[in-house]
Amino acid sequence: MDWDPAFTGRNAILATLNGLIPAAADHWPSATELNRQLADRLPVRFIDDDEFNKLGCYYEQAVARGLVPTRPANWHDFFGALIWYLFPRTKALLNRLHMADIAAHGARQRTPRRDRVTHFDECGLVLAVTGGEEITALLREHDWQGLFLHHRARWGRDWQPFVFGHALYEQALAPFVGLTGKCVVLEMEPAFFALAPADRQARLDIRLAERLEQDALFDRPRPLLPLPLLGIPGWWPANEAPAFYQNRDYFRPRRNR
Repeated sequence: MDWDPAFTGRNAILATLNGLIPAAADHWPSATELNRQLADRLPVRFIDDDEFNKLGCYYEQAVARGLVPTRPANWHDFFGALIWYLFPRTKALLNRLHMADIAAHGARQRTPRRDRVTHFDECGLVLAVTGGEEITALLREHDWQGLFLHHRARWGRDWQPFVFGHALYEQALAPFVGLTGKCVVLEMEPAFFALAPADRQARLDIRLAERLEQDALFDRPRPLLPLPLLGIPGWWPANEAPAFYQNRDYFRPRRNR
């Protein structure tokens, strides 16, 4: 897909980046340009393919050195750089988890924990909420009517979604029915929801990293809850009609185990 400097105007999902990232240039940004725009406050530097190949190591090992391989003219890696900018503490934590397993089992062996970390890294969604037990129960039961219709007024107020997975942003360039995030519910203090966007983002990163580390979330099987992104009020025009939520292929009922 070609570069689009107005990508945040494509839809409400991508519009969540407005005001949080530097203005887009009129061309694909190189690793050098991303460093100039983003990395001044980060613990990492973005590097191109040539520099990465010279390292002779795996991706996670490069990141552990503070070097993030970033392919040119690539939406996936571009959004990956933006997530580093928005969630530096959490991204650094995820790589430390990878490196701990690499030290124990080798770089070629994908442990279950590394698979879970990667799943969140690619497709993660964070729900900052008050009343976390209530929304968690709705998600676990796949009660989409309760989540998106009965509690509709809470979305954007004290239930606020934040994209973490850079693959979700890439998919949002051309949204499709089926687009689903894997979410972590994060209980936040009421004052959080009144913060300015940049302050809210910084606080979210701190709290998310603390939660993931303290709870050892990725040591557990199935730690993430599925959430159909196009069902989030305000994120997709078609969901203004209640009938949108009748699509059981997308809003799937919970399977009995």
